Amino acid sequence: MIALLGAFVVGLAGAAAAALVPRAIRPAVSGGAVAGVGALGVVAGVAAMGGGTWSASLPWLLPLVGVELLVDGLAGLFIAVGGAVAVAAGVYGIGYSHHGRAVQATAPLFVLSVLVVPAAGSVGTLLLCWEWMALTSLLLVLAEHAERAEVAAAGRWYAVMTHLGFVAILIGLLVLAVGDGSFAGIRAAEHRPRWRGSGSCCACSGSARRPGSCRCTHGCPGPTRRRRATCRR
Repeated sequence: MIALLGAFVVGLAGAAAAALVPRAIRPAVSGGAVAGVGALGVVAGVAAMGGGTWSASLPWLLPLVGVELLVDGLAGLFIAVGGAVAVAAGVYGIGYSHHGRAVQATAPLFVLSVLVVPAAGSVGTLLLCWEWMALTSLLLVLAEHAERAEVAAAGRWYAVMTHLGFVAILIGLLVLAVGDGSFAGIRAAEHRPRWRGSGSCCACSGSARRPGSCRCTHGCPGPTRRRRATCRR
């Protein structure tokens, strides 16, 4: 739990710093924050896989449904994998990423959302974190929309597919949700096989309906012509 809280602190501080520091050091600040959040995510995930299960309830943080976090061994696996990828991306981004202030500040927030989604302990928390991940990743996809028309097209597809997935997950979880909307309650509930199958299929199809599942990421940010020309020289 301490490692995941540390990831929040590093991510939020890194995002704020990336928005304020001069352009010359912004990639180092943003990439360092991404790598730091990822490393803390690896620590939190490995600890959970080793039996360090924990939960937290924050009813005051979100009106009506509150925020419920639950990290067990399975969630720890996804958190550790996401954190490890973030470490590599952060180190790479220090030397590569030279996008604008908004993109650099968004990167640590996106990594945080990737770590929090597996830790969601209720329907409301999962939907909130999913939307957080969708919006921050959309900003990253649109990083070079002014330079390449393909990026703008990819961003439109990304937004549509991500929110179609959100709707499918919402429908599936509403079918399965009982009582306080926690996943523990969903697992303990005795649904009819028809309803359980329908809800599970909707939720799984929504999770799979990410832009990476279809060919709509061809325009994602890559080296610009100017940067490629510089590399050739």
